[in-house]
Amino acid sequence: MDGGAITLELTVPPETVAAIARLKPLLSSREGRVRNTPSRTVWHDSPDRGLLDRGLALGESRGVWRLERLQPDAAPWLPGQPAPILAEGPDPAAFGIALPAPLAPLAAYEGRRAVSLHRQPSGCVTLAVERGVLRAVTSDHPIARVLLSGDALAVREMALAIATAMPACLPLASLPALGIAQATGLSPAPRRLGPPQLGPSITSLSAALAHIMGHLLDVVLHFAARLDHGPEAVHQMRVAVRRARSAVSMFQSCFAADALAPMRDPLRLLNAHFGPTRDWDVFTSQTLPIIADAVGDDDRLGRLMAAAQRQRDTHHRNLDAWLNSAAFRLLVVDLAWFIAAGPWRPPRPSPAAPPTDTALMEVHAQTDDEPAAPAPSMPDLRGFAATVLQRRWRQLTAAGRDIEESDIPALHDLRLRAKRARYAAEMFLALYPGKAPQKFIRRLADLQDCLGVLNDGAVATHLLQALGGPGGRHGYAAGLVTGFIVSRTAGIRPRIVESYKKFQRQDPYWG
Repeated sequence: MDGGAITLELTVPPETVAAIARLKPLLSSREGRVRNTPSRTVWHDSPDRGLLDRGLALGESRGVWRLERLQPDAAPWLPGQPAPILAEGPDPAAFGIALPAPLAPLAAYEGRRAVSLHRQPSGCVTLAVERGVLRAVTSDHPIARVLLSGDALAVREMALAIATAMPACLPLASLPALGIAQATGLSPAPRRLGPPQLGPSITSLSAALAHIMGHLLDVVLHFAARLDHGPEAVHQMRVAVRRARSAVSMFQSCFAADALAPMRDPLRLLNAHFGPTRDWDVFTSQTLPIIADAVGDDDRLGRLMAAAQRQRDTHHRNLDAWLNSAAFRLLVVDLAWFIAAGPWRPPRPSPAAPPTDTALMEVHAQTDDEPAAPAPSMPDLRGFAATVLQRRWRQLTAAGRDIEESDIPALHDLRLRAKRARYAAEMFLALYPGKAPQKFIRRLADLQDCLGVLNDGAVATHLLQALGGPGGRHGYAAGLVTGFIVSRTAGIRPRIVESYKKFQRQDPYWG
């Protein structure tokens, strides 16, 4: 990467933020004096919360009014990035946006801002440390934020230095969102949940990938911050990471070789932590209870279930510890930086539009110091989506060609291809109007669920080995579970065939 500009925001515990000024990497690189100024912002809304209901915040600071979003919408707003400013000026009536009336103060922030300039070998960074108190009618809440702006590589180095020295992490909500939540008694809404979708404002391949990866990182951060990392939280984090890995696989051919490599190892590490915990969740909360209901009271099966629950609890404790560790903070800060900085080479020509000789000459002639090629327009993004959907659909239908005779490994391969096709269809859903895409996704989900029964059985067989297997102290109960899995596998086959044939009757909607 040749070093563009970037801004990255971190949240820091108020009791530790003063130590930033004493960090050696920051002290040695500082130029000039630190500028300290008071800061105060008051957020306004109508008595019926007209702005809050629209996901907006209107704040006034030193006579300047600012309208910004509280949560991301279809437009890009990546993790660790300041909230998009919709309008700013001395008179909110001139914003051209209908505001509710009457407006009254709702919440406020009062504090001080310390700004310093730092020059490093990789570039210059402006460091702004905001420390103060969010005030509502009945309560005060201390808060601290750090804003790093400047050359991308230098911002990364400074952000990682701060996150290494103290519990600095990506904010889950903006200052206005936290202040308004404090005033209303409502928790800030999650930034993003569920599968990512590309809105109409996203028209380039690089912006599309950044939006997808940012959305999925938001999902992981939301559930990682919950005090109780229960089965659903672990499930959602694992699915988000799988979608992210699938997105990297989809888009990697659009950029220079290894341009997306820095995302692969963090995603692989996240999956390694979420996967085993989720497997034990499914085994203890789904597979074993079904068997217990069928068998009835059996002390030997009960002892196996207790042993499995202990394994599950151990994995959850280990996951909790890791999610609260410096290693996890550094991983997500670095991943957010990479998503926002976008240090990817100019996109290769879209697979849907083969390059001309002139286009190839222009790409080969570029150097690191030259500007990137123009971002592809919306037709290129839609063409790329069609290419991906067609490829994954063909891979899925090829794997299911002899589904009635397929053995277990072949059906597992079919499940993976169904999952990849579904992830792609969800990501590109907004590019295709009508009901056909939703129907396509529903039928894929049904096929995935049927095939998932086979996968649950395979995972259960593996976990039984960790409990001693059929020859261990829980041998009798392990045999019961193994027999149930074999019977269930045989019983699900007709449903798999029926679900696949129902899916296969659809025509591709992207053509």
